[in-house]
Amino acid sequence: MTADDFLAWITPPAQEMCTKYDLPYQVCVAQAAIESEWGEAGIGCGGFNLFGRKWNGNGSYVLLPTQEEVNGVMVQIFARFQSYPSLADAIEDWCYLITEEPCYAPCLQYRHDIEQFVRTLAPIYATRSTYADDILATIRACFPGAV
Repeated sequence: MTADDFLAWITPPAQEMCTKYDLPYQVCVAQAAIESEWGEAGIGCGGFNLFGRKWNGNGSYVLLPTQEEVNGVMVQIFARFQSYPSLADAIEDWCYLITEEPCYAPCLQYRHDIEQFVRTLAPIYATRSTYADDILATIRACFPGAV
């Protein structure tokens, strides 16, 4: 899938679902692009886990190796990842995670300031120290003027 194909596939449902939750869809799309390598590494049944979302204890999961940054060093671990029946389910779970998980509450005050939203979200969501810059660069490339 090309980057343009990926954007055409994910942007409309991300816009719809993120509007429902009052979240910036550009962040949802950029995270999915980064986490899934533009749709090439979707996890689980149908490959709809585009966010690298770890298993939440409900529904199906797959056990896979993954890279995590620990004390500045990348290490391989095995983790359970959520498996979704559809793209819409994956996007809605991302929205639900961000709006309902208490650790993400600080992000919500920046719903309408994408850069601050990303800079607050990134250290909670990922272990990679460059994650915020990676998301913002992707948003700038895909949605000029959004940030």
